[in-house]
Parts: sequence; C-alpha cells; structure tokens
Amino acid sequence: MEVALKIDVDTHQGLGEGVPRLKAMLEREGIAASFYVAMGPDNSGRAVIRAFRNRGFLSKMIRTNAVSMYGLRTVLSGTILPARPIALAFPGIMRGLKRSGFEVGVHGYDHVRWQDWIDVLGDRGMHEELGDAFEAYRAVFSEAPRSFAAPGWRTSSAALRALDDMNLDYRSDTRGRAPYRCVVEGQTLATIEIPTTLPTLDEVMGRGDLGDRAAVLDFYLAQFKSDALNVHTIHAETEGMGELESCATLVRALKERGAVFVQLREIASRLKAAELPACEVIRATLPGRAGWISAQGA
Repeated sequence: MEVALKIDVDTHQGLGEGVPRLKAMLEREGIAASFYVAMGPDNSGRAVIRAFRNRGFLSKMIRTNAVSMYGLRTVLSGTILPARPIALAFPGIMRGLKRSGFEVGVHGYDHVRWQDWIDVLGDRGMHEELGDAFEAYRAVFSEAPRSFAAPGWRTSSAALRALDDMNLDYRSDTRGRAPYRCVVEGQTLATIEIPTTLPTLDEVMGRGDLGDRAAVLDFYLAQFKSDALNVHTIHAETEGMGELESCATLVRALKERGAVFVQLREIASRLKAAELPACEVIRATLPGRAGWISAQGA
C-alpha cells in the first residue's frame, strides 16, 4: 500500500510552528512527505467573508473550534491585525525541509485571495498571482518550483491553462481517485494531475459518529486502499499543531500495516502522461467542507 502525505501550509503560524513539529515527527518515524507552502501574505482573517458566501462555513468553524485551532492572531490576520508574510518569514525552515530530503512545492501566493476570488481574478490576475508565488519560491531556493497545489482545491480554466504553460512536473489541484490529465474546454492539458484521494481531518472532526480520536483513527484506516495510490492531505495548522499526536498515531498504524510512504514527485516520475486517463475537471461539494471544490470528473 502506497501512501503520499501532502502537507499544506496555509498560514504564518503553520510554517513557523506547525511545520517544524511535523518535520520532527516525520523524521522520527522515517516517513517521506511533500510540503506545499503558501508563498505570500497570511490574510486568514479575510476568510470570514465565507460565512456569507459559502453555506456551511460557519458551522464548520464551530465544529472544528477554529479559533482555538488557529489562534486569535491568525484568525485576525489581514483584518484587525496586519497580514504577516508566510514563506519569506521563514526561509530557513523551508530550506531545512529540502536539506532533510522533503519535497517543497508552491501552494499559491495569497491563499485566501485564490480560494475566495479565483473566479474574478481573470487571466491577468491569475498570472500575477502565480508570478508572485513562483518569484517568492525562487527567492528562497534560487530555483524554479516543480510542483503546485491549489489553495482549497479550487481551480479554474484560466489557472489550469496558466500552470500548464509553466512546465511543471505535476500539480495536485483537485480531489479525485487516481492520477489523470485535465481536460479544459475540450483540450487535454499536458501536466499530470495527482489528486487528493482521502478526506481531510477538518472534514471529519466533530462528526457525531466519530466521537473520539480512536474512532477517527479507525475511520481513516478503513479509507486507505491497498490496491491504489492514497494521497492524504494534512495541514500544518491542524496535524502540525493540536492534532500532531493523532497524525503520529495514524502514521504508526499505517506503518504496522505495511504502508510505504512516498513523495508526490516520486509518483509523478513513474507516470507517463500519454497513458493516463483524460478527465474533465468539475466542481463538486464534499461532506464536511463548505463551498465547492474542483474534482476529477468522468
């Protein structure tokens, strides 16, 4: 059974505090993983507008106890309190990930702007967002990024086409079943898409039928498939903070069941685009997640 841990880093606190904790745990367990870091400002406080735009957002914030999980400084970042930089605030942490053998990719520039306003950015705004993100990555690593993961699993035709022009090894923008090629308005793009295949912890936290951590662990162990690639997205702000021990427990349980942990770039290196299915990218909703996400179609 192959497991790819995809670690999204959305905030200043996530990179400064959550990532070092996750890195230490993964190194203790001897586990490979891929990190995707938002490269720009932490405007997390502006996400409050989702309470009015996305059905279920407010109930999710209550169910996951978001203020406690993220902290008041992050919840107010970019509104009452000034936005703090993410990637450029902690270049040493990011370089340390690479030195330790972890993969580091781009998770957008302004996470909130991308997730909430992707449909109004337009081609120019999209290219500016990607240009700023890639420039910040080059400032940290002195090289171009090789992979991208869309904030909030939200993408658009403009974003998919723009990323396809950047000669990436792969991207991980959607939720789905297995690697594929994206079809956009009848055109099959060249860049390989490796979707997240499992639900995230914030989507199942607080469910009535999963009353404690043991139940959540059992739930997850039943989701992993022995005959398919399992891409599990975790968050530096969740599993890297208050749920670190839950994450470590899951990792150890998977290891006991013979799981082999791989990085997404390793998966991409084994894939041949011409042999992958071509699938439309559709918009869908998921239990426990507010608003729409981009998903692998038929």
